[in-house]
Amino acid sequence: MLPLELIIRALSIVFGLVAFVLAIMVGGFVFVVIGTFLFLVAIIFYIRVLWKQRKNKTGANDSIIDAEYTVIETKDPDD
Repeated sequence: MLPLELIIRALSIVFGLVAFVLAIMVGGFVFVVIGTFLFLVAIIFYIRVLWKQRKNKTGANDSIIDAEYTVIETKDPDD
Protein backbone atom coordinates (compact mmCIF):
# COMPACT_ATOMS: atom_id res chain seq x y z
CA MET A 1 0.00 0.00 0.00
CA LEU A 2 1.15 3.43 -0.76
CA PRO A 3 1.29 6.03 1.99
CA LEU A 4 -1.26 8.14 0.12
CA GLU A 5 -3.76 5.26 0.20
CA LEU A 6 -3.27 4.89 3.95
CA ILE A 7 -3.88 8.59 4.48
CA ILE A 8 -7.02 8.49 2.32
CA ARG A 9 -8.26 5.40 4.15
CA ALA A 10 -7.59 7.01 7.57
CA LEU A 11 -9.33 10.24 6.55
CA SER A 12 -12.33 8.33 5.22
CA ILE A 13 -12.60 6.45 8.52
CA VAL A 14 -12.41 9.71 10.49
CA PHE A 15 -14.99 11.45 8.27
CA GLY A 16 -17.21 8.37 8.41
CA LEU A 17 -17.13 8.40 12.21
CA VAL A 18 -17.83 12.14 12.28
CA ALA A 19 -20.79 11.65 9.92
CA PHE A 20 -22.06 8.78 12.08
CA VAL A 21 -21.84 10.84 15.28
CA LEU A 22 -23.56 13.80 13.61
CA ALA A 23 -26.33 11.53 12.33
CA ILE A 24 -26.90 10.20 15.84
CA MET A 25 -26.95 13.73 17.27
CA VAL A 26 -29.37 15.03 14.64
CA GLY A 27 -31.57 11.96 15.08
CA GLY A 28 -31.62 12.49 18.83
CA PHE A 29 -32.47 16.15 18.37
CA VAL A 30 -35.34 15.30 16.02
CA PHE A 31 -36.55 12.64 18.46
CA VAL A 32 -36.56 15.17 21.32
CA VAL A 33 -38.36 17.78 19.22
CA ILE A 34 -41.06 15.31 18.14
CA GLY A 35 -41.41 13.99 21.69
CA THR A 36 -41.76 17.51 23.08
CA PHE A 37 -44.36 18.37 20.45
CA LEU A 38 -46.40 15.26 21.25
CA PHE A 39 -46.11 15.98 24.97
CA LEU A 40 -47.41 19.53 24.49
CA VAL A 41 -50.28 18.29 22.31
CA ALA A 42 -51.20 15.76 25.02
CA ILE A 43 -51.17 18.48 27.70
CA ILE A 44 -53.33 20.79 25.55
CA PHE A 45 -55.79 17.95 24.85
CA TYR A 46 -55.95 17.08 28.57
CA ILE A 47 -56.63 20.71 29.52
CA ARG A 48 -59.33 20.88 26.84
CA VAL A 49 -61.03 17.76 28.20
CA LEU A 50 -60.93 19.14 31.75
CA TRP A 51 -62.32 22.46 30.51
CA LYS A 52 -65.22 20.72 28.75
CA GLN A 53 -65.99 18.61 31.83
CA ARG A 54 -65.99 21.67 34.06
CA LYS A 55 -68.21 23.54 31.63
CA ASN A 56 -70.72 20.66 31.56
CA LYS A 57 -70.63 20.30 35.34
CA THR A 58 -71.45 23.97 36.08
CA GLY A 59 -74.39 24.04 33.65
CA ALA A 60 -76.38 21.31 35.37
CA ASN A 61 -77.99 22.05 38.72
CA ASP A 62 -79.71 19.09 40.39
CA SER A 63 -81.75 21.23 42.79
CA ILE A 64 -83.86 22.80 40.03
CA ILE A 65 -86.46 20.65 38.28
CA ASP A 66 -87.66 22.00 34.96
CA ALA A 67 -91.03 20.63 33.89
CA GLU A 68 -94.30 21.63 32.26
CA TYR A 69 -97.45 21.44 34.28
CA THR A 70 -101.18 22.19 33.97
CA VAL A 71 -103.23 23.72 36.75
CA ILE A 72 -106.55 21.96 37.22
CA GLU A 73 -109.09 23.94 39.18
CA THR A 74 -111.41 21.89 41.28
CA LYS A 75 -114.66 23.24 42.67
CA ASP A 76 -115.47 22.85 46.30
CA PRO A 77 -118.69 20.95 46.93
CA ASP A 78 -119.69 23.71 49.38
CA ASP A 79 -119.92 26.38 46.63
